[in-house]
Amino acid sequence: MRYCFALALSLLLMGCQSTEDGERCAQYGFERGSTEFAVCKQRIDLARERRMERSIEAPNYDY
Repeated sequence: MRYCFALALSLLLMGCQSTEDGERCAQYGFERGSTEFAVCKQRIDLARERRMERSIEAPNYDY
């Protein structure tokens, strides 16, 4: 039950990020449905993944 809740919550939040990413690319002037819009969203997603990887690899000094 706990696992299902966590999975549902993460899927919901991923949908929110996708919407925010789309709004951000539209604000940059990219037209929805265009290749440039898709590339913009992809770059935002890849940057997010890199930030997450760096935060995981960062040393934790909580003693």
